[in-house]
Amino acid sequence: MPIRGSLDRVDELLLEGWAVDDDHPTAKLAFDVLVNDRVIGRFVADSFRQDLKDAGIGDGECAFSFAMPQFFGKQDLANLRLRFADSNLYIVVPTQPAAAPPPPTISRFGGLWLNRADWMERLGARHRAGQLSDAMAVRLFQFARDGYTIFEKAVGSRLIERMKAELDQLWQNPPEGMLIETFEPDGKMRYVPPDRRWRSGRTKLLDSFAHSDLARQVIAAPPVVDFLSVLFEDSPKAFQSLNFHNGNEAPMHKDTAYVKVDGNPLALAASWTALEDVEVGTGELEYFVGSHRAPDFLFGGISKWMENYAEDHPAFLESLHRDAETYGHSRGRFLARRGDVLVWHADLAHGDTPVSRVDRSRQSLVTHFCPSGLDPFYRRNSQHPTLTEHGCSFVSQYGPVGANVDANALVG
Repeated sequence: MPIRGSLDRVDELLLEGWAVDDDHPTAKLAFDVLVNDRVIGRFVADSFRQDLKDAGIGDGECAFSFAMPQFFGKQDLANLRLRFADSNLYIVVPTQPAAAPPPPTISRFGGLWLNRADWMERLGARHRAGQLSDAMAVRLFQFARDGYTIFEKAVGSRLIERMKAELDQLWQNPPEGMLIETFEPDGKMRYVPPDRRWRSGRTKLLDSFAHSDLARQVIAAPPVVDFLSVLFEDSPKAFQSLNFHNGNEAPMHKDTAYVKVDGNPLALAASWTALEDVEVGTGELEYFVGSHRAPDFLFGGISKWMENYAEDHPAFLESLHRDAETYGHSRGRFLARRGDVLVWHADLAHGDTPVSRVDRSRQSLVTHFCPSGLDPFYRRNSQHPTLTEHGCSFVSQYGPVGANVDANALVG
């Protein structure tokens, strides 16, 4: 088959190039795009390019430009294959050669150094070399074993109280651009400016750090930043923060299904900061200990992310309880004191207990982090400026990050 062609662009956004059958120059060639041996799309090389016509390549109508699906991330390039449609003939896809094969990890999607098969040897070597204190080495071991670690009194009471006072102000007089995610009043999800009538229930105040230096100080508590810097081998980047006034009875879930880091889905961690003492029955945070080491759930058979495969979501949620039973993951509960911070692994199954104390709040601040060298997936389409302070970078999907609240007017 005398077929010629070129792959001019191969990345997480586009496949571009041309292909022609010299024996049948007006025939249009079709190709399947596969990831992990599953077809994710098809294209036909039938677009016109003047340079191809000028070069005498077919009739010039033999180019293609295939937009990758939204779920396709940089990490999937290594598993990308092309074949002639409905055949067993494959095309070699050029990739950047790796200096050395990456170390094996628990997940097929890679992860951080604590996800590698040799994490314990590496932890010991770094400790012996004096790169890690005894306390940090113990905390990292616990995180690798259990999927979380707790920093008691990581945030001082005075800062917490100032933050809560500021939250009241943000709800009462929200700055321009501040948003909540709410299901009130009719059960339909919407993104709207804060409205105090909807502060309770499943409502979330989004990215308060974009408008509040106090929120940034709480998020970037020094013990948390120090730990994340070692975990990521890079300074942390904070994104997607959620302020809850009450427990929202979220089912057991894993963040990797919804929170997307481009290039490495498991280069992700999250923190849960208690803004008040947590009482039993207020929808306290719970988790399956060790569940971060369970097998990957594959949406659509190929993806770590739920987007584009919503029909698999019930099976995903059910799988977490089945894995807990199969692998002996006990159920833990975070009965935090004000200022305590829990940091969890990207794949730790967690959720909220049912709320029985409807007369009590459960104020908290959840924040997601990735290494500063990576980006949340939404940064492909949203490039608001990043602010770096307190040893941490902050980036919001909804607007630029800056201190827009007069903290001096709040409780001191």
